Amino acid sequence: MVGRSLKTKLVLSFLAVIFILSFLTAMLGFYLIDKDILYKAQGKVQSDLNFAREVYRQQTRVVGDVVRLTAAKLTLREAILTGDNDALTRRLDEIRKAEKLDVLTLTDAQGVVLTRSRNPAVAGDDQKGDPVVAHVLSEQQPTVGTAIVSAAELRKEGTDLAQQAYIRVVPTPKAKPTGEVELTSGMMIKAAAPIFDQDGRLIGVLYGGNLLNRNYAIVDKVKRIVYQDATYKGKDIGTVTIFQKDVRISTNVKNGNGGRAIGTRVSAEVCDRVLGEGRMWCDRAFVVNDWYKTCYEPIRDIDGQIIGMLYIGTLELPFNDLARNTMLVFLAIIGAATAVAVTLSYILAGRVSQPLMHFRDATAKLSAGELGHTIETSFDVHELNELAVSFNAMSQQLEERDARLTLSNERLADLNKRYIDLIGFVAHELRGILASAVLNVYAVRDGLLGLINFKQQKAIDSVARNLDYLTAVVGKFLNLGRIEKGELNIHKSRIDMNADVFGASIGALRLLATRKRITINNHLPPELKVNADPDLMQIVANNLIGNAIKYGTENGCVTVKSHEVNGHVEIEVYNDAVPIPPEQTDKLFVRFSRLDNEQTKRVKGTGLGLYITKQIIEGHGGAIRVEPREKGNAFIFSIDKDLQSDTTGEN
Repeated sequence: MVGRSLKTKLVLSFLAVIFILSFLTAMLGFYLIDKDILYKAQGKVQSDLNFAREVYRQQTRVVGDVVRLTAAKLTLREAILTGDNDALTRRLDEIRKAEKLDVLTLTDAQGVVLTRSRNPAVAGDDQKGDPVVAHVLSEQQPTVGTAIVSAAELRKEGTDLAQQAYIRVVPTPKAKPTGEVELTSGMMIKAAAPIFDQDGRLIGVLYGGNLLNRNYAIVDKVKRIVYQDATYKGKDIGTVTIFQKDVRISTNVKNGNGGRAIGTRVSAEVCDRVLGEGRMWCDRAFVVNDWYKTCYEPIRDIDGQIIGMLYIGTLELPFNDLARNTMLVFLAIIGAATAVAVTLSYILAGRVSQPLMHFRDATAKLSAGELGHTIETSFDVHELNELAVSFNAMSQQLEERDARLTLSNERLADLNKRYIDLIGFVAHELRGILASAVLNVYAVRDGLLGLINFKQQKAIDSVARNLDYLTAVVGKFLNLGRIEKGELNIHKSRIDMNADVFGASIGALRLLATRKRITINNHLPPELKVNADPDLMQIVANNLIGNAIKYGTENGCVTVKSHEVNGHVEIEVYNDAVPIPPEQTDKLFVRFSRLDNEQTKRVKGTGLGLYITKQIIEGHGGAIRVEPREKGNAFIFSIDKDLQSDTTGEN
């Protein structure tokens, strides 16, 4: 094989121009985009977070000042001393509304609630366990901070607050897995202050606060001042959020429907850094449905425990667009050099394309089935000659492998036929033997051959059950053999699914159900007629009812019902049981496959019943499926309705 290297021909022509231009473009582009644009964008978000933090602290100070100044009022102190709770309630409610607080409550010197501004106090309403109140009772100094308030405490203040705090947790991409589906507690900016009499003795504690759940005053104020409510391509440039734990409770981040993304959760990596480690996160992050340059910092309660997060973010899209536009400028700069490179590429491609056409034609013949087709190795490019040698070797190997596969398939077909014949022979021989054994065992058990004692009766019962199981297994293998041979002949006729099929099956299996204290409810219409093979339908009914009893919960129920769908009849067999996990439903109708759980380990089975059932149903042109329910499972199959029947409606 002669010829120069294709790599040498191409690289020597373009190396100098491509290397210089690529190096300069990469260095300049990296500096402008990474250092000047993206780095500055992330830095601005950090400064924006400082402003958001200050707004949050300002709101906290406002609540603290209102509670502290209200506690210092003479009229409040006099009302406590006189015990005029009605006057206290009216006064507190006036102050709460005037100062736009959600909660304003008064306790005595022991922390027992005297009155609430929204609801009357109840007996035994003790707030000594509240960290904010406890701090004032012990230190006798005003305090303010963020706290988690339980749903029970919110209901004491007002049912509307409990409703405002309630948030359904929304599954969010990239969030940590969680079992929580709702938030019932709320996060509140809460302040408390002591009330003293004329002698300086503590006579009460006043506490109040604003619930942050669905309260958008802080987040919208920051967004309005920092970002002027600006948008880019229909999306908010800046967003602000207050989290309770990792759930958004106050936000102007939008969800897919354009509403506030209340209840959505933060990504797992941010959650671990901020809530788990107590450190700030300042980096790009996926926020509900877009990428943002973000900063998160923890929110702590009065005891220093992390209870939430404060977030601010800037949409990344404008900066990405700016970076892209910058790169377009650089592409324009190297346009002239690229034109020269394209010209050279065109000249060389003409020389390379001709031999490649041979490869294209050869691969087309190979894909069309001409295994063993070869290409001559006489190109003037070294790599193409090597490629031709490799192609020829591959073609010959494919031809040899095809021959081996053909032989293997013939052997497999022969082995499969032997396997099917063996199944049929063994099952047929066993059926005759079992019939005789079952007859004799039942004759002994029922006393037809003489009386037996209790221990013998118990042993014979065990043998009878095992023989019944073995008889069912043999029947399933006989059916499997018919299916594997393609001899599942279907002879349709007009049959009554209640009386002829499911009624007979339920009657035959009722004793088994009675042993497990399972109730069978047959809601099939009395005259439900279908076009089907009666013998095969009996196998379907026996398999479904038998499985429902075997795997059903003791003291549960099995329900059979039907309804009409688009000219077909759907028959449902439901049993109370452990719901089947969705990821395991595909195993149900596979030959010799059984579910892997504690229940199936306790119950014997071959893994053939549902496979045979599926083949029979599909042979009738129908389909079968399983639907896990809250407390059980429903197996549903469809079949042609008898058009002469007038049975209608849903049951």
